[in-house]
Amino acid sequence: MPGGGLGLMPDATTVARVAREATGETPGEVRPLGRGMTCVAWAVEAGRREFVVLVEIPPDGRDALHRDTPANLAARHAIHLALHEADPAAPIPESVACSATIDRDPLGGRWSWQVLSLVTGEPLDAARHPEAVRDLGRLLARLHTLPVEGQGLLEDRADAIYGRAATPTESILSRWGQQWPYDGRALLAHPIARHAPDLVGTLGELREPLLRYAGPWVQAGLCHTDLCGPHALVRDGRLTALMDFGDAAIVPVAFDLASFAYYHAAHRGWDALHTLLEGYEPHRVIRDVREAEAYQLLVVLVLQKVRKRTASGESALLGEAIDVLRAALPRAMRRDA
Repeated sequence: MPGGGLGLMPDATTVARVAREATGETPGEVRPLGRGMTCVAWAVEAGRREFVVLVEIPPDGRDALHRDTPANLAARHAIHLALHEADPAAPIPESVACSATIDRDPLGGRWSWQVLSLVTGEPLDAARHPEAVRDLGRLLARLHTLPVEGQGLLEDRADAIYGRAATPTESILSRWGQQWPYDGRALLAHPIARHAPDLVGTLGELREPLLRYAGPWVQAGLCHTDLCGPHALVRDGRLTALMDFGDAAIVPVAFDLASFAYYHAAHRGWDALHTLLEGYEPHRVIRDVREAEAYQLLVVLVLQKVRKRTASGESALLGEAIDVLRAALPRAMRRDA
């Protein structure tokens, strides 16, 4: 795997040793699956099963935006174990081991790694897979009630799910960085004031309602925070796996509902959010509250997308984000009407 730090990554033979140590089985075929922002992935056959070996990419092998982003493979392992303990049938891969749980690390501590069962499927399409969307809602409800300590982005440890932030405001900023209105910056300093000045007045009216989500009375829990289609796999119309907990954080649970709304409901019709909530919450009154919260925090997440797209110069994606914001704002305002 060429280039920068990737040239110093473990080869297939070394990855096979990791699989052997983690599974206790003799590995067979080893093949590369691809790379993400913080990890490379290999598929390994062992003991008539297929596994995925994730290996953290060193900082100098990543793009500048993700150079300091932790892969959190030990924390991912802890999340998988906790979910399977809460529900052995939970649609997530089985996490077999990680570098933090092995006495004899085949990589000698040079790279962190995780070994999981290989799960296949197609990316979630909310319009085509309504039962999978309900499955995802049920899984998120379990995720949001797992035992956790602290707030914000997670410490990379396998023995507990522990957030690094000290306050609710810090928890939000630890995950998303500069984030109006929690970062104390003026709305007029945000790129939205330049790209869509007609929205500034309405956004200003939402400042106080949005700040309430940094209060101690708001329900916080462990959230995935990045529920894009490729992170949720579907087979035969049902959810087979929720993937990649690298950005998991202890934040207000409605952030996950907002993340789903951004990637699925805003582009495929708002009914997709209603379908998710049918699986998430059986009580209609509470479901309505969660829906209203999702719309408000969707505004927060879209503003983060606007800032990100402005910095990267992705004009088409910037326009798409602003379109979502225009559609979400009336729904967000209705909660406080």
